[in-house]
Amino acid sequence: MKITLDGHWKVIGFSPDGKTLELDGLVPGCVHTDLLKAGILPDLFWRDNAVQARWVETWNWAYEREFDVPAAAPDATLDFEGLDTYCTVCLNDQVVGRADNMFLSHSFPARGLKKGVNTIRLIFQSPITQTNGLPKRGAAFTAERLYTRRLQCTYSWDWVDRFVTMGCFRSACLHIPESREIADLRMETRAVDSLGAQLYCCVSFSGEATDVFCRLTLDAPDGMQVLSKRRRVVEATMTEWLDVENPRLWWPNGYGEQPLYRLTAQLETEAGEPLDSRSMAVGIRTLRIVQHRDKPGSVSFARCQQIKNGPHVSGKRAFWDRNREDEFSSFTLLVNNVPIFCKGANWVPCEPFPSHESQEKIGRLLEMTRQANANMVRVWGGGLFEQDFFYDECDRLGLLVTQDFLMACGSYPEDDPDFLSQLRLEAEHACRRLRNHPCLAWWSGDNENGMGADEDMVDYGGRRAAMRTIGPVIERLDPNRPFLPSSPYKGRPFGSITCGTTHNTNYLGEWFSYIRQHEMMDYRVYFENYLSRFCAEEPCMGFDRPSSLRRFMTEEDIYGENDSMLRFHTKNNPSEVFREFQIYDYLCAITDKLFGPGACPEDRILKRQYVQYEWIRITMEQYRREKWFSSGLLYWMLNDIWPANGWAVVDYYVRPKAAWYALRRTCARVIATIGKGEGETVRLSVCVDGRAAAAGTARIFLQPFNSPNPLWEKTVDYRVEANSSQVVLEDTPPVAGPDVLLMAEIKGDDYYDRTWLFEHRPQDCHFPDTSPQVIATEESAITLQASQYVHAVELDGDCLFEDNFFSMLPGEKRTIHYQREGDGTIWVRALNSSQPSTIIS
Repeated sequence: MKITLDGHWKVIGFSPDGKTLELDGLVPGCVHTDLLKAGILPDLFWRDNAVQARWVETWNWAYEREFDVPAAAPDATLDFEGLDTYCTVCLNDQVVGRADNMFLSHSFPARGLKKGVNTIRLIFQSPITQTNGLPKRGAAFTAERLYTRRLQCTYSWDWVDRFVTMGCFRSACLHIPESREIADLRMETRAVDSLGAQLYCCVSFSGEATDVFCRLTLDAPDGMQVLSKRRRVVEATMTEWLDVENPRLWWPNGYGEQPLYRLTAQLETEAGEPLDSRSMAVGIRTLRIVQHRDKPGSVSFARCQQIKNGPHVSGKRAFWDRNREDEFSSFTLLVNNVPIFCKGANWVPCEPFPSHESQEKIGRLLEMTRQANANMVRVWGGGLFEQDFFYDECDRLGLLVTQDFLMACGSYPEDDPDFLSQLRLEAEHACRRLRNHPCLAWWSGDNENGMGADEDMVDYGGRRAAMRTIGPVIERLDPNRPFLPSSPYKGRPFGSITCGTTHNTNYLGEWFSYIRQHEMMDYRVYFENYLSRFCAEEPCMGFDRPSSLRRFMTEEDIYGENDSMLRFHTKNNPSEVFREFQIYDYLCAITDKLFGPGACPEDRILKRQYVQYEWIRITMEQYRREKWFSSGLLYWMLNDIWPANGWAVVDYYVRPKAAWYALRRTCARVIATIGKGEGETVRLSVCVDGRAAAAGTARIFLQPFNSPNPLWEKTVDYRVEANSSQVVLEDTPPVAGPDVLLMAEIKGDDYYDRTWLFEHRPQDCHFPDTSPQVIATEESAITLQASQYVHAVELDGDCLFEDNFFSMLPGEKRTIHYQREGDGTIWVRALNSSQPSTIIS
């Protein structure tokens, strides 16, 4: 039996100088959200109000409430799914337990529990004061976080302000155990072949009763029972091998469906009366990572040598210091023995206060990820093991998950046995919680703690944590799932682009130096140098849409000369590279150099959005063009934790940025890409993902800006095999002027795609100063027509648009459907236009 402790509590704050503060609180919740609800804190997202909450982290806070128990129970426990972080638990004025790890659930004996009214009190001590006096350690951003097992990014990062909070952020209850209960249920696919699927099932029990039976039932995705077996419970664990004929396999998004079976373990008496039960979804699939060595003389081997030793476009050998290996290898994920090209982004917590992470918001973000044709999210190591709903949704949507253990960008105290003990408990907790999910592809020991290391080093940052602490737990509890000791991993040092996984965020210093010091005439060629075997972090940055910006700053903040609020919500990195010239400055610089200065304030904001579209377009097109040399590309990052103007593809308000539309276009099952061949030739490639071939017609053409008729064109019919990329047309177009753009389009029975190739920079094209006309409006649709070429049309408003930031040829009409989220105002404008936005009410 469980008696919930969720709901209303009383909160008392204790300042360092002896002041007190009383208010109402909630569990699940935290101090910041309770203070916001009480009106003591202002809106922490509006302009620079976040700085007004810094005092909260220096106070201690107590939560208390009364609850009623029908009878005393000597074996009862107080169970907490999440305590943040240094907490003393008192029951009826008696200390019953202490917690110091946000990433664990906690269970304490309910000593002193009595029949009737009981009082529970949670005393939270400031995380800041708990680390005072400890040795200084190296870290990105702040270093005091390294000693505390709590959400790392809210100590501040380059996409969120500082929100170090306290509280019981997940559910709590009084648990009065039955004589026998199911402690754990485990299921995994061990084999899939022509005879069917073989599943391994293990049930663990707590309690002592022996006159109890366990019934295992497996139901098919359509609800029909596949098998059922009943056994007496004798030992503490029970294992079963289950064979399923003609199984329906689980596939990542874009490669097949996601059928989910349901496994139920039901405890019952000998007479069949039900007792405890546990049920879970089961996806039948196999998964492994293939790292084939490149053979000398092969195309891949030659490419890796070129990457390692070849000159950088600026004349510098860029990669020799991060690619010192002499052997190269692939990194390809296989699901059900089919290679998967992984496309997606990095997930960070979607709220700065974890108790506010709602299922609705998580579900919308993940649904948008699927709608963007992505198939993978990486849960980043500076965040959380997300709530169960997150992984359930990834199972349902076909989104593969790579899960970091929760350390990021720092030198953690791995010489401390107590710290390693905490990591061991975290690994056990995470393995038992997450190992049943078909979406879970692999574990990573941390985020970037091993940068500069290699496998032969006796010790390096992260090695003891990964190899001696976390790794052995995974080998024991989840032995058939890959474990990478760090992210990135492989090579000499880790992060090589010729083997294993890499983070192109490691090259930000070099990239930003290039952006600052060059006119970026060769930007496309420059960034093509950073192709890797599997990129787990590809940075891209751009502004939010104006309708989102208006939610956390004023019109003057957005369009005026003073950019302090735009800068405040872009945040910065404390690295030496960003001290004089901040991330915001680089974002503005790359925008101005690629697209030119804004023709007006509105155009300036549009270009700072669209630069992220172009970044995703050129990188994802290249990675897909180069499959299977490259097998995956994940962007930094999918979502925002706080209204920020920077890295995310979807903003804090779950609105797609320009980047999301680029991701959806370039992650579609079939896309076109244009690359340079020998000399002046160009190559049109058709890239196909999934398990079906694609046939259609391809056209490459020179499109003038003021006429619907191309100056030159070539067409070809093609058929490209499933899961492959192929050059379907190669030719040398005539020399074009600044009023012409080389474009390509492909058409098939169920797809259409259009792309383009800039010879140098977009701003070197003389795009017309024009906007499309609005020729028709309906309740949930708008029709536009372009008289001249428009490179990017932005639709903005409190709406979700089915397409956005799209190009329009002269004379072309487009009807865009949308869903309203607020009032009916819609703004329409075009890139490079000095004209005011068209406003539709």
